Amino acid sequence: MAASARRAYAVSLVLAEAQLVFEALAELPFKQVYELIGRLNRQANELAAQGGDVAARQAYRLDAAEFDLVLRALGELPFSRVHDLLAHLNEQARVQADTSLANADSVANG
Repeated sequence: MAASARRAYAVSLVLAEAQLVFEALAELPFKQVYELIGRLNRQANELAAQGGDVAARQAYRLDAAEFDLVLRALGELPFSRVHDLLAHLNEQARVQADTSLANADSVANG
């Protein structure tokens, strides 16, 4: 298994952003997205059950393939609706990649 396939992301989304992700995924073929939609829905339900603030950012866990699928799905929606969310997700991915590289460097230089 490739290293990128094992990479995990914790993306933080407010409710409106999460709803946009669900909307984008719903536009793709069911066979491609049903497992991811189910996982995201379970995570959202867990957060709601914990009494979290719906206006606050919540973390959703995605592996690299799921993250790529979310980005691809969002890319199919009109740019004017998704550009802020795409920029936010790409920034989160960059920060997490930088952190991962820094951690790998500190382990290697141990």
